[in-house]
Amino acid sequence: MSVKVQMRLESSGDADPDAAAQELAARAEEVFARALERMFPEGALPPRAEVSLSFLPLERMREQNRTYRGIDEPTDVLSFPLWEEDGEFRPSCALPVLPLGDILICPEYVRSCTPDEDAFNREMALLVSHGFLHLLGWDHDNDEREAKMSRAAESLQNELLAGHAGGFARLFEGEG
Repeated sequence: MSVKVQMRLESSGDADPDAAAQELAARAEEVFARALERMFPEGALPPRAEVSLSFLPLERMREQNRTYRGIDEPTDVLSFPLWEEDGEFRPSCALPVLPLGDILICPEYVRSCTPDEDAFNREMALLVSHGFLHLLGWDHDNDEREAKMSRAAESLQNELLAGHAGGFARLFEGEG
């Protein structure tokens, strides 16, 4: 299983990710691929998958939250799964590459809620993990599912942070 993470740094205005973004995307690709291999039996999914990961400025995230959730305020993360039906992950196995969906994150919002760079990095990794799980049909709509999703997101968070020097903060230096 391989995963391609298409990363967009709208908050920086940079259409081409720099080295820190490329490093982060590569790390996410490894972690997501391993997660999919653990969660799904071989052959249950196409051999390749794609995830869109965008980092948006505060006002743009507010627009997205208003448009898609009817809440006129910014938020930390939004996920848009492509294969969720009635709360279940039902992907097409006939595709050569499975697009899983979009994750939108607002670093400025996250930075305003975290006390330091380490907390910012941990929260950003948790949000990427949380968003990824939503793309796979995971939800936190009751206590049992919330606990299960929280454990899985923390595990992915730790994998994302392992060996990733500088973390997410390197992408957004000078912002916030």
